[in-house]
Amino acid sequence: MDSKKYKINEVNAWNGWDPLKQVVLGNVFDPEIFENIGDHKLRDLLQQILYETYEDLMGIKKTLEDLGVDVIQPPRNTLNYLKDNDNVFDLDSNMSGMAGFPKPCLMPRDDFITLGNRILYTTHLRDSAITQNSIFNPKSLDTMFQEEWEQYQSGKIPHGPLKPTESFMQKGMEWNDATFEFWAPAVHRVGNRLIIDQEDWSNLDEVLLERYPEFTSANVTVGGHTDGSMNLPKPGLVICAPWMGPKDFKDTLPGWDVLRIEHPNYMQGENFENWFEDKKITNGKWWHPEAKSNPELVKFVEDWLTNWVGFAEESVFEVNMLSVNEEVILSMNYQKEVHTALKKHGIEPIYCRFRHRNFWDGGLHCLTLDTVRDGGIQDYFK
Repeated sequence: MDSKKYKINEVNAWNGWDPLKQVVLGNVFDPEIFENIGDHKLRDLLQQILYETYEDLMGIKKTLEDLGVDVIQPPRNTLNYLKDNDNVFDLDSNMSGMAGFPKPCLMPRDDFITLGNRILYTTHLRDSAITQNSIFNPKSLDTMFQEEWEQYQSGKIPHGPLKPTESFMQKGMEWNDATFEFWAPAVHRVGNRLIIDQEDWSNLDEVLLERYPEFTSANVTVGGHTDGSMNLPKPGLVICAPWMGPKDFKDTLPGWDVLRIEHPNYMQGENFENWFEDKKITNGKWWHPEAKSNPELVKFVEDWLTNWVGFAEESVFEVNMLSVNEEVILSMNYQKEVHTALKKHGIEPIYCRFRHRNFWDGGLHCLTLDTVRDGGIQDYFK
């Protein structure tokens, strides 16, 4: 196998704070994909979101590169739903049977996690812009859920290895799909220990430890993408959302300092003044300053871009940070409590712009996947 074909060959990351050497940064589609939208006001707004998102991504990339990090990005127009020479979204098409437009590969952390010397792809889907573009050497990529899905499709197994919880299934998920995938942010790495959120998959720890026996586990119960609820910037420090606290980490991370953010800044600057009123318009899933005055935008997102937005109401972007090392961390949201705590622990925060984070429902941790960090497996609980 020719390793020169791939951008990422050998990987190494056992935690989220060792010196970062290589990272995957997400990307978005070119604004021209919306050229066929007849409503020029709506078209211009959607194109502005894509343009400004890309502009901010380039700013994040430069910041990382200035810190000595090798940044890998998937190409902008890469899903197989987009023609090679015609990257314009056809509103008359049903996108090969999909009820909506495919999501750009903006948040690699949603579906990938580096576990030591392998990257686990945590879903059975095959339409990832990353997996289609020779970014990862297959030797470093674990596609266990895709492989088991193929066995299921051929009738060799009745379902996948995961057991979704009853509360998770009440969210409207398809049971069979949920047995073949989990959200990568449900797992946090702490050397030889994995902190695993069991809220949505009751046996996730068993499945992962059988596949990766070099790890042990300790479990928490949060639900959703836990990197929007907790962050481990360095050994001995936890920063968490208001709905968590020291009791949640008493057994999981014994002896660690826990900063519970009492008053998170859910939104940026003056734009947040009407959030609690405006969120009703989008059911708390996403926010844009024009949502309240632009029903066409709300309808278009609901009809076509449901795969693009998350659930911003549940995200605390102050915890969704990326550690470059134990002394430097990237954030997109200044918050006094967090800033003071980071400084106290000898960590210098660098603030990056990401203007449409409440549209995409993603922070710096979501936007990146650390593939190479200095260091190796350690036991932080001796």
